[in-house]
Amino acid sequence: MEPKNVNYDDSVAYEASAIIKDSSGTLYRLMGYNSGGGQFLQLHDSATVPADNAVPKVLIAIAATANFDIDLGEIGRLFNNGIVVCNSSTEATKTIGAADCWFSAWYK
Repeated sequence: MEPKNVNYDDSVAYEASAIIKDSSGTLYRLMGYNSGGGQFLQLHDSATVPADNAVPKVLIAIAATANFDIDLGEIGRLFNNGIVVCNSSTEATKTIGAADCWFSAWYK
């Protein structure tokens, strides 16, 4: 079920990262497509794309050349500083990957 009055942020081209919101907010759903090899999707509590080696708030493995859909429910997940998504070749810390993901986010 889609929460009421959500905002949407959609990629306009393949990218390695996206600033979904540059201030405090709640993420409800993140969908997209990974056109590259298997990698990790990271969500960071930040207003800007963090430097490599940053520790993500949420980590999800995504398959090669596959769609992904992360539904955080009606309550969503709070990010105090901002909401940033990126792909990474490493799981526990950020190592930015290639610009090969398409992101679509629902947030407030």
